[in-house]
Amino acid sequence: MTKALPSRLPPPFHWVEEQDRKHLFLGSTKVLEICKRNRGWIVHIFLQDPERPQPIVAVGSANAGMRWGANWAKLRVRLLSSLAAAKDDHTPTTPS
Repeated sequence: MTKALPSRLPPPFHWVEEQDRKHLFLGSTKVLEICKRNRGWIVHIFLQDPERPQPIVAVGSANAGMRWGANWAKLRVRLLSSLAAAKDDHTPTTPS
């Protein structure tokens, strides 16, 4: 049996994978993280609509978390792009 790959997301979404963590970024903004919790895995969402916060989601594996996260993000591409842009606008810059 082969493992299903996560859904493709449009650029500038990208995954950063570590041993026990997977991060989904939109440009330089962290959208979500999949990490090991006890004997399972959870998806913790960092970039979300403040009026409709998403709870932490339990998943069976890192790959299942990546699939869930990619599908979740695909449904919210416009919202996430707006939130990331607003977050970038409020990031302090250092004078050069």
